[in-house]
Amino acid sequence: MKPTYLPTAKVLPLREDRHDDAAGVVIRWLEDRHRKAWHNASVSLMQLLQPDDMHDSPGLEEDLVQMLEINVSEWLLARGDMFVKGEMRPINEHLIGRDGPYLPPGQLRWIAQLAERPLRLYRVTDVRVGEGMTLVDELDTVAEPLFVQERSGSETARPGMLMGARVMHLADHLELSGAIYGFAALREADVIERVRAALDAGLHPANNLQLAELTIAQRWLAQWIEPLPTPDLRDASTGEPVLLVTDHYRVNDPAALARVLLAQPDVSGDPEQGWHRESDAGGGMQRSLAAINPGKSADRIEIFYRTQRLADEGRAWFEAVAGRSVGHLTREVTDPRSTSARKSGTRRGSTAPKLEPEAMTALLEQVMRKQYANWADEPIPMLGHQTPREAVATSAGLERVKGLLRSYASDEARMAGDDGRPPMSYQFLWDVLGISREG
Repeated sequence: MKPTYLPTAKVLPLREDRHDDAAGVVIRWLEDRHRKAWHNASVSLMQLLQPDDMHDSPGLEEDLVQMLEINVSEWLLARGDMFVKGEMRPINEHLIGRDGPYLPPGQLRWIAQLAERPLRLYRVTDVRVGEGMTLVDELDTVAEPLFVQERSGSETARPGMLMGARVMHLADHLELSGAIYGFAALREADVIERVRAALDAGLHPANNLQLAELTIAQRWLAQWIEPLPTPDLRDASTGEPVLLVTDHYRVNDPAALARVLLAQPDVSGDPEQGWHRESDAGGGMQRSLAAINPGKSADRIEIFYRTQRLADEGRAWFEAVAGRSVGHLTREVTDPRSTSARKSGTRRGSTAPKLEPEAMTALLEQVMRKQYANWADEPIPMLGHQTPREAVATSAGLERVKGLLRSYASDEARMAGDDGRPPMSYQFLWDVLGISREG
């Protein structure tokens, strides 16, 4: 592909009392007075940012090209250098110095702040559509939350979103500078680890910070070019890789099967709704070992396991208990990290019983209440490895916890819409901590 090296600004009319078009004004001035130097600076930055295989990648979508132009332009205004009057000079220093363009006070201060305000990683904890959003510093867990006015960005932002941004300080409020580096969920762990390493690189603090900023910009661009990383899905109880395993059985004697399952102390349920085998996980928690569900027909059952070991051990247990009342048909194995299923038989698809939308949500909430029974007292990486109960003791931690709960609700609303059911409520987690959604 042929990268777009030279950002093209859409310049708004100059207003003496506004800062809105400050970037556009100075970019127009640079293109007019220092076209070659500005172009060369843009080329150099793109060569620094782009992944090695970017030239071989397909063309970028128009929306991404526009975002890239905005982000590259702002980076140059904040951190870039260009060759002026026989020497390399910081672009920002040149713009606000005596050789720069005339700028009214509001615009001059805005351009100066681009160099003063660091590009940092922030987590969105709350969104007021059309007004702004609340941010917390992802790497500084004691930093106070920031509410930034952001009309357009608040239309698409959601709680839980990770992004790189500069927060600009105005007389009576905060704003984002304009360049936003949003990250997909599967990219978060990588960029957080790399930025943290850059900040701890052992250089001069200013150099560490600039390396961290460059890392944010590089990883933001790379996510559009590089393939998605394979998620490492681990079972919370065993730490083993998650593998969705379903054993299909023919039921030869339903009554005999029901009798032996009822006799098992670790099994509960009935033939109509299905059976569950559980073990004691401590602290009043139960760990699911297997779900025995009715099949598509009366003479079929399916047993679901979430790891390979649970499936192998569970099959040996079940067939010893059930004896001749069942006969194994096939095993279906799905790796959730893959888009295709690996199967040892020919049977396709899952035959989980169909429920009404309201009943599906009610069942899901029962499951989630069990899964989150100890949530308030479990360390969470997003909270700096504090427990939610510990985190809410400070205003910074309280906002992080609220943001986490809002992200749960946002994700649930999206999934419920896809499933065609009403969303379940996470109010029970707010209640267990005794915190309010407001304030």
